[in-house]
Amino acid sequence: MLIERLCLLLMLALVGDVFLGVFSRYVMQATFAWYDEVARLCFIWIVFLGAAVAVKRGQHFRMKLLVDRLAPGAARFAEHVVTLATVAFGGVLVAGGYGIYPIASRQVTDALELSMLWFYGALPVGGVLIIGYALRQAWQRERTA
Repeated sequence: MLIERLCLLLMLALVGDVFLGVFSRYVMQATFAWYDEVARLCFIWIVFLGAAVAVKRGQHFRMKLLVDRLAPGAARFAEHVVTLATVAFGGVLVAGGYGIYPIASRQVTDALELSMLWFYGALPVGGVLIIGYALRQAWQRERTA
């Protein structure tokens, strides 16, 4: 629930920020220098946190139509494959976020001079959440089977 609320707050911030950017450009005839950086930061975090929420809810990309047509044993196997692929994807996000750390720690944004770690930090955070939610779903599925 916390992650969903954070996504909602980030979305509200994104909408407000883009509104201010459009207002400043077309009404005030002077663009705020920082609005696109804030929008990008909000959007990146929404994407990775939202992906974790989708995994938590079981609404991530999978071929549900195909899996539902399989025999029970094959469907169970397919669910395991989906879980493994989801955990692997989360692992790639964590590894990528960790791998980019040395470069991102030396970079800052132009307007706000924010560390790029604020941007790239969404990768490992989202990856850890995706892995945790996928494993929790697998555990619950095994307990009910």
